[in-house]
Amino acid sequence: MVYPLHYDLEFEPDLKNFTFRGKESIDVSISKPTNSLLLDAAELKIKNCFIESKEGRFKAKTQLDDKTEQLSIKTPKKISGVVKIVIDYTGILNDRLLGFYRSQYKDSNGKTKYLATTQFEAADARRAFPCWDEPKAKATFDISIIADKGLTAISNMPVISKKKTGKKFHYKFSRTPVMSTYLIYLGVGEFEFLSSKLGKILVRVVTTKGNKSKGKLSLDLAKKFLNYYEKYFKIKYPLPKLDLIAIPDFAAGAMENWGAITFRETILLYDKETSSTKTKQFIAEVISHELAHQWFGNLVTMEWWNDLWLNESFATYMATKIVHEFYPEWDLWDQFLETSMNSAMMLDALKTSHPIDVEVNRPSEIREIFDSISYDKGGCILRMLENYVGKENFQKGLQHYLKKHMYKNAKGESLWKSIGMVSKKPVHLMMNSWIKQVGFPTIDVMQSNSHLVLEQKRFLLESNNKIKKTKWHVPIFQDLQNHSTIKLMTKNNQKIPIGKEKTSLVINNSRKGFYRVKYSQQLLSNIKWLIAKKKLSHVDRWSIQNDLFALCVAGQEKIQTYLNFIEAYYEDKNYLSTLNVANNLNFLFLLTFDQNYSSKIQFYTKQYFKKIFARLGWDKIKNEKHTDALLRSFVIFVLGKLNDKLIVREAQNRFVSYLKNPASLSPDLQETIFSIVAMNGDLKIYSKLEQLYKMAKSQEEKLRFLGAMCSFRNESILQKTLAFSLTEHVRSQNIALPIMRISSNPYGKKLIWPWMKKNWKKLTNKFGYGNPLANRIVSSISLVAKPPMEKEIRQFFKKNPTPGTEMTLEQTLERIRVHGNLLEQMNKEFKISTLIN
Repeated sequence: MVYPLHYDLEFEPDLKNFTFRGKESIDVSISKPTNSLLLDAAELKIKNCFIESKEGRFKAKTQLDDKTEQLSIKTPKKISGVVKIVIDYTGILNDRLLGFYRSQYKDSNGKTKYLATTQFEAADARRAFPCWDEPKAKATFDISIIADKGLTAISNMPVISKKKTGKKFHYKFSRTPVMSTYLIYLGVGEFEFLSSKLGKILVRVVTTKGNKSKGKLSLDLAKKFLNYYEKYFKIKYPLPKLDLIAIPDFAAGAMENWGAITFRETILLYDKETSSTKTKQFIAEVISHELAHQWFGNLVTMEWWNDLWLNESFATYMATKIVHEFYPEWDLWDQFLETSMNSAMMLDALKTSHPIDVEVNRPSEIREIFDSISYDKGGCILRMLENYVGKENFQKGLQHYLKKHMYKNAKGESLWKSIGMVSKKPVHLMMNSWIKQVGFPTIDVMQSNSHLVLEQKRFLLESNNKIKKTKWHVPIFQDLQNHSTIKLMTKNNQKIPIGKEKTSLVINNSRKGFYRVKYSQQLLSNIKWLIAKKKLSHVDRWSIQNDLFALCVAGQEKIQTYLNFIEAYYEDKNYLSTLNVANNLNFLFLLTFDQNYSSKIQFYTKQYFKKIFARLGWDKIKNEKHTDALLRSFVIFVLGKLNDKLIVREAQNRFVSYLKNPASLSPDLQETIFSIVAMNGDLKIYSKLEQLYKMAKSQEEKLRFLGAMCSFRNESILQKTLAFSLTEHVRSQNIALPIMRISSNPYGKKLIWPWMKKNWKKLTNKFGYGNPLANRIVSSISLVAKPPMEKEIRQFFKKNPTPGTEMTLEQTLERIRVHGNLLEQMNKEFKISTLIN
């Protein structure tokens, strides 16, 4: 067995030729004599390789296999014990947003500048240095960077020396704790710093020149959250410094490199004059998410990528929990249900979904599981677990787990043992039923005399008798008159006594469990009355219609049943249930846009949205809820799509005022106004939006104009937007946005697939091999394709393989069938003989 103990790394990036020189020495423990070593390496040129051992120093032969991304080292003598591998090599600062890469931006004078940065998760440290590039191969690291004059170098640890060497500077950083390769960070550029301290910890926001003033909010949030996490885990943050680094080009949202967290600029920089409410909230959530990783993922790391969910689910869940502690008025738990839980259930209701704990063999397979199952479903399962064992037991279990495994690797089972030991509940058995098998159940509920009769079965959007039967250990949450009850349902069928006291007939109250509930028609009628009278909590009001709509999409209920049911919500002013009903109606409007009965769906949709708008109006009112700002922009946007004349006229008037004075229009409404103007605009409006895009100073503002450029109703103008997206004006990190937006534009549906086929090579060149953006682009096809196109889509991707998207493609094709089935069902239901063509 070969195991790395320590790396000594030196990097010298060249930002003119976009290459770098690397030198490393690795202390390795070899348990059995061998003359062959196998490391992970990719896109590197090995210049020299030497081995230093008790047998002496000698040169070794190397061979790099580009296909397997492995470096073979052959030694003339067998070696064992602790040896040192010394390698000199060169590499490329690529433009694909992975490994050691370059990011391009313009300074305040409009001059093009570059910086070098890294993104090593999941398996791309090998593009910067030969290594054992897997989570369990932890080691310590001494890192040095040689940078040109005028540039600053950053890594995970603080600088311990900076010496001039010729015309350059040699930065040496202090030794890291034991850590995994995917968490290493290297950065070189014209950075500026906004600094503060939390006790002895140096906390900095790092930006390109001229942007540090926009880091004040993030610096404040980082200090607040870091302090809270230390108290929650009862473990001090283990490093002497924490950098939050804004990167102009970044494929993901953020990355938890230990002590040097990287972010997209739009998720770290905040300008109170131009940034929206949504941006402020998102910055808080992402910072909280990445800080959670400093303990859960960095201090204790999964053994292998099958437990990726343990990192991401936990950070997703804790991000919401901690931000809610500081900003309860944001109603973040409600938003968690509408976004995270809905997203996870939509994906996990597919036959082509995957278990939370999924087998992973190749790097491309790792990239595929950075999805809503690993993040959102896992977060929902942890929320269910905390509600099952209790908050105190959950927290103590986490503390026990972290202290036991700090600076080591662990499996999900280790966490269940810790929480089960503290709570004295069958956590291990329950959790295995949720993470080892794909999907989630529907609980059918009917009343029989003094009992509720429950039956569980897997919920699927596309029925299939070949799917094997599954069973979960389901916590049945129910509120009684004076207390709540939790019963663990371990069988397919179970009865719950109602008793003489007044009992809520709502199962899974507050949607604590990750499952849907299907009530009998009798119970549903009674519940509709309770909803109309607001006798149920706002979460239960949301949950019941949310489940009902999902049952409609799965073909188990009629759409007209849902439309009749939501009459009970017309006077509901709560954000959660209002937004979900609105989202569902908007989905139906887009799905049936070109059907003969679309006017009926549009009528329901328009009436509901106008009711919400009547309450919210155009402008912020004093002491309004935080979520009103989020809801207002969505409601106005959809009414614009529905051609509400008053909305369109007012949007156009506000756009004219904006052109004269940009400060006249709230940042919360800007993209909505720009989009409505585009919907009713011509080439002149397109040219103006393109001009505004190019002139915009921040990425946040640019994305507003780019989003609006996707809202035109003229196909030739939308083609111009798609062509524009392939130019140098649109960053590769943003290439998915125009495709997704035009896919959801009913006037752009017919354009996307032919355009994607024609421009696939240009697209892949732009987003690069192995980029997670590819999955977003592939998934957008589900909004524009119809079932008869499945064969054509399969053949296209067979001829144009895109590694890391295989699972996404299958899920996309299933969604196409699900949408087709729903449309066919609605055609029959509304007595329309329209064929799906």
